[in-house]
Amino acid sequence: MLHNGAVIASSCLPIVATSLLRIDAAADQAPLSAQQQLFNAWVQRIADQRAWLLAWDEAVQACRTRFARDGVPLRTRYLDLQAALALYLDQQSARKLSKLERQLLESCLLESAQQVADLSDTPAQRAAMEELVRRYTPEEEDEEREDDASQAAPSAAQAASASDDIDWQDPEAVAQFLEAQEQAAAAQAERARAQHHAKRQQRKAQQAQKAKGPTAAELANQSLREVYRRLASRLHPDREQDPVERARKTALMQRVNIAYEASRLMELLELQWEAEQMDPAKLAQLSDARLAPYNRMLEEQWNDLQRDVQARTQAFAREFGLDTAKRLQPAKLMAQVRERLQQLQAGVDYLRQLLQALEDDPDTLKQWLKHERTWARQRDQ
Repeated sequence: MLHNGAVIASSCLPIVATSLLRIDAAADQAPLSAQQQLFNAWVQRIADQRAWLLAWDEAVQACRTRFARDGVPLRTRYLDLQAALALYLDQQSARKLSKLERQLLESCLLESAQQVADLSDTPAQRAAMEELVRRYTPEEEDEEREDDASQAAPSAAQAASASDDIDWQDPEAVAQFLEAQEQAAAAQAERARAQHHAKRQQRKAQQAQKAKGPTAAELANQSLREVYRRLASRLHPDREQDPVERARKTALMQRVNIAYEASRLMELLELQWEAEQMDPAKLAQLSDARLAPYNRMLEEQWNDLQRDVQARTQAFAREFGLDTAKRLQPAKLMAQVRERLQQLQAGVDYLRQLLQALEDDPDTLKQWLKHERTWARQRDQ
């Protein structure tokens, strides 16, 4: 049967396209150092990823508009037909069927009812399908859930003190109990010693690291704070008397705070450029020691963008019922939506024809169940 994924709203962070930061070597100077080249490489990769995300957001918006117009009505019709099939199979469960036919009927009913229960936006329809799912869920699965619950929650007898079960008139039983108590106390003492030793080792490692100086992450954070402080000092709106300039600085400062809270160094550097605090000559004058923390922050920012890309593509795939393992590209998203619409239309046509055939000839049910069994075998091979 045709399946459709639940609609999941993805959050899209705003991405502002700005001029590309770059360190260029002057004609009369030495070639760029390794750190300068690395800085340019990270800046370019981040710029390319931002451009990709901009194209992605535009393509997703177009796809949602198209699906809202053509896909939502189809999806609603498809779920209505699935619900009708589940109700029909429920009615037919009273018929005289072989054991295998009954198993197939209940399996198909559960599949249809569960899909509607998961995806329907209509409360009454969803409730009716959930009731069918409860009624036709195999009993052994219920028993397994009960067993799991009983294992998860210990009984009162298990929680009671072991000493209540000791025969204090039996010297051997008392000796065994006392030995077990001693072993438990020794194990607890050993755990306490191990924890104390681990804490001491951790403190020693922290002290050794402190003696060596700040870590790479700490240096990167210091660089981020330095850029932020310079911007905050330059753009502080309260220090500006001109209303127009104060409004401009207020807007810039808001962007600075957002970028700083998200640890997006490249955006802070771009805002420095925009606030006329940095020009290409100043950027080229930064030493490798100053650029190294910048490069680590830019790498982390690029990794964040990669995670953002993955989250957005996964959300889009789930929203439109696509294969989440398939790599998606902005230019091909509309083709994926058109394919999904064709699948939905094919599912609607199939279910409509099936229900009509079942209504016209009750014997069609057994033929269809046999067909579903064959199809399931082929699918599992």
